[in-house]
Order: sequence, then C-alpha cells, then structure tokens
Amino acid sequence: MAANEVVERQQRTVEFMFAGDHVQLSGQIDYPDSPSPKDGFPLIFILHHAGCNSRDWYWPFAEIGLQNGFAVFRWDKRGTGRSGAGGRGSVTQDAVNAYEIALEQPFINRHRAVILAQDAGSGTLGDAYGLFARIQKPYAVILASNMLDEEAVLAIETRLYILMAETDWNPWQRYAKAACMAHSRAYPYGAEYYVVPGDIDRKLIVENSVPPAARSILTEWLHELCQPSRSI
Repeated sequence: MAANEVVERQQRTVEFMFAGDHVQLSGQIDYPDSPSPKDGFPLIFILHHAGCNSRDWYWPFAEIGLQNGFAVFRWDKRGTGRSGAGGRGSVTQDAVNAYEIALEQPFINRHRAVILAQDAGSGTLGDAYGLFARIQKPYAVILASNMLDEEAVLAIETRLYILMAETDWNPWQRYAKAACMAHSRAYPYGAEYYVVPGDIDRKLIVENSVPPAARSILTEWLHELCQPSRSI
C-alpha cells in the first residue's frame, strides 16, 4: 500500500503519551486533509510559552499550518492539560524530548521541520537551540511574540520569521526589526518580520483566532517557505 493511501486512511489526529524528563507528557500530531507528499509532510512543532495554557490554546496557529499543508505537533507542558506533573527534571529537556518525538512520527519530512516558539518559548529556543539542532536542525523558526533581542537571536542559525504585536511590551523596533537586521548580517538564511497593527493581545491569539493580518502574512510565508526551489 502506498504511503499516501495509508495516510488517507489513518486518523487525522493521533494522540499519545511520551517521556519527558522524569515526567509523562501528552501530545498529539495533526495531519492535513490531503494525501502525504512522497517525502512526507513538512512539520510545525509548537514550543509553548511559560503560561499554564494546554496544547488546545495553540489551535489557531495549528490551523494555519494545517491549511498550508503542514503536519502540526502540539503537546501539554508538565502540569498542564493531560500531562503529568513533577518537580524533578528540566522543562527544557521536556521540550527537546517532545521535538524528538515529533520528528519520529510517520509521514513527516524531518528535513522540513519548522519550530514555532511562542513568547517565553522563544527564550527557551534561544537558550537551547543547540540541543534541538543536534536532533535535527530546523528548516526554519518562527518567533511569535519574540523575546530575543538582536544579540540573543543569533543563537537561531536557520531561516527566521518574527511576528509581533504593535503593542507588545517588548518594543518591536528592537525585538523584530533590529533582531532581523542583526540575524541577516550574521547569516545567509534570511530573516523577516511582521508587526501586527492595532491594540491586540501580545500573544497574537484573540478570541481563539490569529488576527487576519497576521494569518495572511504567515500563510504567505509558509507557502513560499516550502516551494521546491528552496534549498535545505
């Protein structure tokens, strides 16, 4: 049976438990409503911020990925959703384990993995980028509500897109514009940013939706990202 026939017949959402660092975590992968490409679906791995939101809160970002042909991996941090809780172990190592599990899922092209880090998740990724890259260098990184300045962002050694609200308490002039300029000077991968206008929540999710302007620009970037002409 061909791979695309298999993925058409399988569940579009698969939930499972996996090992964090001294804790059991719960996650899921969602597949687009389309046959699997020959080399597998590109993947969006969502790296949470530091709040108590479960994976369900990230559905608006997941929906954008799915509509653009990406499989999406979401998971519950320790102490949230369906994951276990515990004081032993590292939450950073939890995230690295989750990334490794995401890349092991069937019908995934691990060479087209995009990490979407939200808010404090951008700080986690900046601090531990080497741990993620050791498993698989991400094809690209999206920093939503970015917290990495023009020096810290240099830890991200791949294609970069920064998405920020105009009203974010971190000034977009530094955490979007200057960060992208610094990244572009240091690396040849490409760095872009978009500042969402208006008085919106800095986490970029409003009434269970990403604002239309941000949705449109992110859709355009994702579509261009995985064109066949783009090199790995």
